Formats: sequence, structure tokens, C-alpha cells
Amino acid sequence: LKIDGPEDDTVINALIVSARLAVEAATKRALITQGWRLVLDQWRQGGLIRLPIGPLQSVTAARVFDAAGAVTTVPVSTFLVDNSSRSPRVIVAGAVPTPGRVIAGIEIDCTLGYGASGSAVPEPLRLALRLLAAFWFENRGDIPLSGAANWPDSVVTLLNPYSTRRL
Repeated sequence: LKIDGPEDDTVINALIVSARLAVEAATKRALITQGWRLVLDQWRQGGLIRLPIGPLQSVTAARVFDAAGAVTTVPVSTFLVDNSSRSPRVIVAGAVPTPGRVIAGIEIDCTLGYGASGSAVPEPLRLALRLLAAFWFENRGDIPLSGAANWPDSVVTLLNPYSTRRL
């Protein structure tokens, strides 16, 4: 960024956080290890549960609620974790109680992300984040921060292999 003093540190830190969030949203990937909760109304047919974001590290807890709101804990050993596919998924591989609540009867807690530090994140994603933050810094006030349509081609190119598309 060719910065000599600390006067822009606050802006740069905010842009780095914003760029990380934007990269995560564009790729549907958590970069650093994060805890997420998936809430379902019912168990999926065939037991296959696709997560909207990855990469999936593990299932850490699961709960099912009855009609009165009482909780039944489901052992994490009931779930098979597929963390090798581009579309993260969990497979219910054991007996699970049927939720009694019509809405939000199931909660599954997962750990997502590449690892605990930035060094675990693939270099193309780290570079895209840095380029995006630098682009926003250099173009402050000239372009809207939202929308990949306003991003440099280099950032979009770096993110393409990590983006998930649906047919």
C-alpha cells in the first residue's frame, strides 16, 4: 500500500476484515476456523445434509427439540463427515429422534474453516484478500465496496477455483 505512518491503520484494519468477509461470502468458505450452527426443521431424506459453507472440519454437537422444547442430545458419532468434497456434507449414520417442533427442531454445531491461523488458508485466497483490501484502500470513496462486479479481475480470477456454483 506504500504507507509510511500509522495514521491509516484503522482504515486498513477495517478493509482487511471487510475483504475477508467478502471473500468468504463470494466463495462460501470460512477462511479461519469458525463455529457455525446449522438449523433444520426435519431430517433430510436419506440422511444427507449439505452445508451452505465449508470447508467442514467436524460436527461438534447436535440437538433435537420435542414439541415442548425439551432437548435431546444426539451423539456426534451418529454423523459421518465428508470434508473431502467441494460441497461439504454430513450423513446421518445412526438412529436420531424425530423433532417435535415444526420449525427449527434440529441444531447441528459444526467447525468450519481451513485452520486456526491465516497460514492454513490457501495462498490464492490470501492473495485475493490482500489485493481486494489494497484495491479498496486505493479507491476509497470512488467505488461501492459491495458486489464482486466492482472487484479487479485479478481478485475474481483468484477466487474462481474456490467458488461453488449450482446448476
